[in-house]
Amino acid sequence: MSLLNNRSSMVLFQNEMGHRSQKIRMVLSEKGIACDFESLNPDDIPSEILEVNPSGNLPLLIDRELSLYHSGLIVEYLDERFPHPPLLPVYPVARAQTRLILHRLEADWCVPMDIIEEESVSKNEKNKSKKALEKNLNNSLSLFNNQAFFRSDELTVLDTVIMPVLFRLSYYGIKIPSSKAAKPLNEYMERMREYKSFSDSISESEKELLI
Repeated sequence: MSLLNNRSSMVLFQNEMGHRSQKIRMVLSEKGIACDFESLNPDDIPSEILEVNPSGNLPLLIDRELSLYHSGLIVEYLDERFPHPPLLPVYPVARAQTRLILHRLEADWCVPMDIIEEESVSKNEKNKSKKALEKNLNNSLSLFNNQAFFRSDELTVLDTVIMPVLFRLSYYGIKIPSSKAAKPLNEYMERMREYKSFSDSISESEKELLI
C-alpha cells in the first residue's frame, strides 16, 4: 500500500524514538490538531518518502500537496496555520529574541542529541556529544527561572524543543546537574512531565524505554 497516496488528512512520518519527532507531536497536541502518525525506521526510509524528502530526515509532515521535513519549519507552519494557542511571540522583537534562543538550543542541545540518537555513529562520537551536551546544559542553567514554562507563563516553541531533549538525558546516561544553580531546571522538568501536551507526545516506544 502506498504511504502517500489517497491521504485526506495531515500525516506525520516519524521516528518514534527521535526528539525532533516528539517535538512535533507536542505541538500537535498543544494545538489540538488532528493528524495521522506513521512510524518509520530512520535507517530504512522507503523510496517514495525519499522522493518528497531527499534528505531522508524525520519527522516529515505531509499536508495535502505540502511536504515539510525540517522540524523547525514544521513548527512554524503549524503555528501559522493553527494560530491558537500561539507558540511564537506575536511581536517582532520578542519573536527575534525567541529565534536567537532557538538558534542556541539547536547548536548546543539538538545537534548533540541528533548524534547520540544516530545508530550509525561511532561510540567515540556519541561519547563526545554526550560530554558536549552535559557541558552545554551546565552553561544553560542561568536561562531557567521560576516561571511555569521556559522563561514564560505560557507554553512556547522553546518548551517543545527543550523537553524532548531533557526527557532523554537519563536514558542516554547524561548527568542532570543537581547543584543549587540547577534547581530551576529540575523543577521545570518536574512541572513539564505532568503537562498534558508533553505527556501526550510520548510514543509507545518512549514509554517502554525512557520512563
